[in-house]
Amino acid sequence: MAPQSKSLKKSIINLYGLPSFGFQLFVNMEIFFFAAFLTDYAKIPVVIAGTVLMVTSIFDIIWVPTAGVILEKSSMRWGRYRSWLLVGPPLAAAFFVLQFSKIGGPVMNAFLISVGFIVSHLIWNIFYAGHVAMNNSMSTVREERISMASSRGMCNALGAIAFSMIGAKSIQLLGNGNQALGCTLTVVASGVVMILCYWGLFSITKDYAFHPGANAAAEKKDKMGIAEMLKQIIVNPPLIGLMLAELGRYLGRFIIFGLAFYYFKYVLNDLATIAIFFTGLNVVCFFGAMVTAPLAKKFGEKNTYILSLSLFIIGLLTVWMLPMNNVSFMVVMFVGYLGYGMPDALAIAMYSSTVDYGEWKTGKNARGFIMSLISFPIKTAIFVRSVVITSILVSAGYVADMAPTPELISGIKNGIALVPALFIGAGLLIIMVMYRISPENHKEMQEQIAARKNMD
Repeated sequence: MAPQSKSLKKSIINLYGLPSFGFQLFVNMEIFFFAAFLTDYAKIPVVIAGTVLMVTSIFDIIWVPTAGVILEKSSMRWGRYRSWLLVGPPLAAAFFVLQFSKIGGPVMNAFLISVGFIVSHLIWNIFYAGHVAMNNSMSTVREERISMASSRGMCNALGAIAFSMIGAKSIQLLGNGNQALGCTLTVVASGVVMILCYWGLFSITKDYAFHPGANAAAEKKDKMGIAEMLKQIIVNPPLIGLMLAELGRYLGRFIIFGLAFYYFKYVLNDLATIAIFFTGLNVVCFFGAMVTAPLAKKFGEKNTYILSLSLFIIGLLTVWMLPMNNVSFMVVMFVGYLGYGMPDALAIAMYSSTVDYGEWKTGKNARGFIMSLISFPIKTAIFVRSVVITSILVSAGYVADMAPTPELISGIKNGIALVPALFIGAGLLIIMVMYRISPENHKEMQEQIAARKNMD
């Protein structure tokens, strides 16, 4: 059965992002506490912990295209993509608990944590891709895809806000003095919420599942080997442009997050307000996602994306050029950060359009594989950010707890504002040149695809 032509129910559009709320509540445990769990809670020596972080990061990148291939070649009874919403989350949650468990001596514990990481991330990359692929498989209507993408963006932000409010408190409360156990039980609790969120969307999308087995001829026509899937990237300039722009956007975000501690401590001399800063950024993302849908429907996804990145860059350059106190810095960053939150609510709809472009170009639909690539810029940016942040601190002459010097203040200011602006600016130029999908030519592509299918 091809993507649905009938209108989606409002409940499906509005609740499409529900799994993203649970996923953010779940995955933020790793983002904020994984390194601390290794060294401070599980008491694993720093050298071994560093090895674990490096090895697992490499697997995390490899698993992105691997998950796309597995997803595209899978065929379960509840739909190619929808099925993973049912079977994937419980398996990933079980292994994620192992990733945050203190078992045995340091070497054995490091090994078990690595296994938990590697297996859980492969599984969640598959069902994560299955969820985002449903944006394309459930509807061909551009406006519905944009609304679902906006729902996902808002739920992403709400999940991050929820974790920032309860994550650390949950570790203390559930651990009752044992922080390692607190981490384990927090993962269990967040895993249950995540599973229920995915199952919630699964339960309401029964009539919209994409079943490749429903049309044997279509399934055979779209069947691809790994080489053909990889070729789908090469022949798809809009996909390449979008991935590179997203890499610049995420790398900018991660650099800002990584240097915020140093900026507040050494430049603003006000480390106490950093929690307000991080929470405020998540709140801004929610409102950015909220306003994205009407803007994208009126002006087009690409134009809205370009406007958003431009706003982000302007905010960063303002911070870089002007003297700031803690209040003015946060106000300018919150306004500029709308330019991060808005694309966060556009990405799925834009990736969906590149799926259509690929089918229009090649005659084959690689929906699962292409939609899985939404994670690739994120994983790559996480891997690269450590090198960038380290280089910034070394060039500024940073030494822990040093007295602020003009060189250090200038270096940190360049790092948190100018460097991200350059990465995001590069992404902006790339997407302007390579992402040549407009609402008008997208509609023409869909009409030609439908005409081909009617001829078969």
